[in-house]
Amino acid sequence: MKKTSILLAMLTMSASAWAQNAVLQTKFRYEMPNHQNVSNIFFTKSDGDGDLKAIAEPVIDKATGIFRVDVTPADQNAIRYIGAFDEHYPVYLRKAEALTLDAGDGQVSYSGKLSKENQVFADWYKMIAPIRKYGYTKSARLLPQDRLAKLLDSLAGPVENFVKNINTGNAAFDKEAKFMLPYSYKFDLVMPFAMGFSFESKDKFPAVYANWFKNETFSDKALWTLPIAFRYMQYFAFAKHVIYNQEQGISGEMLPPGISDKNLKASYILAQAEKGASQDRAAFIKKFEGDMLNEEQRTKMKVLLARAGVQVAGGNWIDFTYPDRNGKMHKLSDNLGKVVLIDVWATWCQPCLAEQPALEALEKSFEGKDVVFISLSIDTDQAKWKQMIEEKKLSGLHLYSNNQGTILKDYELESVPRFILFDKQGKTVSFDAPRPSDPKLAALITSKL
Repeated sequence: MKKTSILLAMLTMSASAWAQNAVLQTKFRYEMPNHQNVSNIFFTKSDGDGDLKAIAEPVIDKATGIFRVDVTPADQNAIRYIGAFDEHYPVYLRKAEALTLDAGDGQVSYSGKLSKENQVFADWYKMIAPIRKYGYTKSARLLPQDRLAKLLDSLAGPVENFVKNINTGNAAFDKEAKFMLPYSYKFDLVMPFAMGFSFESKDKFPAVYANWFKNETFSDKALWTLPIAFRYMQYFAFAKHVIYNQEQGISGEMLPPGISDKNLKASYILAQAEKGASQDRAAFIKKFEGDMLNEEQRTKMKVLLARAGVQVAGGNWIDFTYPDRNGKMHKLSDNLGKVVLIDVWATWCQPCLAEQPALEALEKSFEGKDVVFISLSIDTDQAKWKQMIEEKKLSGLHLYSNNQGTILKDYELESVPRFILFDKQGKTVSFDAPRPSDPKLAALITSKL
């Protein structure tokens, strides 16, 4: 990663506005795997459910490279974060405070007239800077193994004492920081493995890691209130199961049996399922659905199981209802007993439009047979959609989603065009079927008649 620079400043505003909002200006350089500088950063807070919640996504000023966002009173005098990907740095913004962060390769420094709260962060990152070189640089896997072991030993006492002695006079901040920073440190300890670092063999791992992997039971449900919780648990699972124990499989799926707190376990399992972080999401859900603790969680798991099922051959479709161009509502389930091909498209999608002639020809070739062609648009400009259908005299059943509803939420589609084929019983034949221009689609439809 190239040098990352972050500039956070509370700028002068009019007297009335200044009394309400602060302004956060950020300069953030972060090199992505394609060697392009990141064009989006996020001002965030904990969502209370193991992850970050975006407050703002500042737009970059191309002339200066500066991001700017208004910070409302609700986000002042509280721990918030600025960053992208796995690099999110805590800040505690006060009205009229000027704060500068310079960061790169895991080395972060705070400067300016720091509040006591931001001084805590400044001192913290200065202390643990040597460890972060192993988790936030492209060359982490090449760094000396024995050096990391010595660093772990040298920092054990200082880290513990630092957290114990946090005392800014801000009781709420002190309590939050004392809980957050130890987990932040643990996150930094598993990051090296995510960057490709490892030890030659299991017996070469420092005792800190060996004991941690053996004794960590995830017994504190409050962990889930931190914005790093899910990622931390994922990286821990990878470090323990894949790197240390050399197990085969999806590490995140191996973690639940090692989570002793039932609430934390249920929350993690649900997040794993919601984020689709499993090789076979349906199998994962079925395996752990019994760990849900309340009806709300069980209902979510049922929904997720249905979403996972529709995406695999033999799974059940999820019914939906959308209007045609005349406003008449149509249900997917109205077509039971017929093979159904759904074309999810948009008027602005050039690959979608390129398939229209082949789709028209395909529909014509199956005239009189038990096949229904549904073109479901994700357009948000209904007039433009209707105009194109009428001008091009497009055949088949055309429905309008307004980029909302079941096809987006439950089918979890992220791109178009997408062709989905169901058999006469409403079972999935292919969730990502060949395009009409490919003869394989016609053959696939024929095989289900």
